Formats: sequence, C-alpha cells, structure tokens
Amino acid sequence: MRNLLYKEFKLCTTPTVFIFMAFVLMLLIPNYMYLIPAFFLCNAIFQAFQQGDTNNDLSFTMLLPVSKKQAVMAKYLYAAIIQLVMLLLYIPMILLNNAVTPQPNEMLDACPTLLGGVLTVFALFNLIFFPTYYKRDCKPGKGFLIATIVIFVWIFTFEGFFIVSKAFADQVWIFNWIQNNIDCIPANSASMTAQLTAILIGLIIYALLTFISFKKSVSNLDKVNL
Repeated sequence: MRNLLYKEFKLCTTPTVFIFMAFVLMLLIPNYMYLIPAFFLCNAIFQAFQQGDTNNDLSFTMLLPVSKKQAVMAKYLYAAIIQLVMLLLYIPMILLNNAVTPQPNEMLDACPTLLGGVLTVFALFNLIFFPTYYKRDCKPGKGFLIATIVIFVWIFTFEGFFIVSKAFADQVWIFNWIQNNIDCIPANSASMTAQLTAILIGLIIYALLTFISFKKSVSNLDKVNL
C-alpha cells in the first residue's frame, strides 16, 4: 500500500493541489463563506483524478500485482491525506482570522465549529464523487459536477442557518444558545464542549459516508472490465 500511495502522489498530484490548499487564506476575508476553500480542495482532488486518467493510471495500476480493492483504497487514502492536511491548515487560519478580523462574520464565524462543516463538505464529496468515478468507466467529470451541486446546496444551507440564527438570536432561545456556544470563539467550557461536539459529529459523518463510499466504489469497479 505504501508503494501505491507513493505512485498516487508521484504520478497523479498536480500543482492545483497546492494552489487550492493556499485558498485557505480566504479565511482572512471578512464576511465570507469559510467553507468555500474546502470545496476548492475537492476540486484539486478532481484535477488529480483527471491527471491520472490522462496517464491511464488505473489501467497501469491493474497491471501491478494488486487487487481492485487495493487500488481503490490507495485513491481513498490519497484523498484523505490531502483532506487532512487542508483541515489542519484551517486551524492556524481560524486563529489568524480572529486576530486580524475581530468583528463577527455575518455567516458562521471562524471558530472550531467550522471544522465540523469542513469535514461534512469532504464527506459529501467522497460519497458522491468516488462511486460515480468508478461506476462510469473511470470518467470523473459527471461525478464532480453532481458533487459540486450537492456541496454548494450544503454550504448555502449551512451558512444560511447561521445567518438566520444571528438575525433572530434575541427572539428565539435556541438561536441565542447557538450564537453563544456554537457560532463564536469558545469563551468557556460550555461553548468549547459544544464546538468539540460539532467537530466530533462532523468526524463521524466523514468516517461513515467515506466508508459507505469506499464499499460502493469497490463494488462499482468490480463491474468495470479493464
């Protein structure tokens, strides 16, 4: 598996992976949707898969003494590593955002809760893109288009919820609680616990949807005649 991962990084990685990772700097933009950089990272993974198609990567991999399941696993680990790096890059940018832009965001603030949203973006991408990629004779375009639509529906819904919670925080107690515990920089143990729970929920969603996606991808590739 280590050699397969090395192949993925050596043959499939494009400069867009590093360029789109740098888009995490968008967290310094005031009043912005801070889940957008996570989508650009998904775009980078899509570009890497296109690069692999150009190099006939899957056909080459199947010539190696590995199973289809191992080939799929290598792709998933490759994507997961890139996603993890992006997630870790969010952490210092959240801190920097609050240092240079102290005013609250009109949408979700740059806070630990954001990491749960990022994990959900990655989970939706994995759930949709990978099985579609392996189902349609390894053509990534359609899967990425569907994933893009679903991800942006999620982003607008997620961010819109926090816009509403800010607008009605004084009228609705649950929105007031969200503003004081979820959509803020943790100021006490209650808000920290709430936001760590949000991250945990995002992690569970990521693990569950990625596992479902992996099983479906293996099943789909077994049906493709290479």
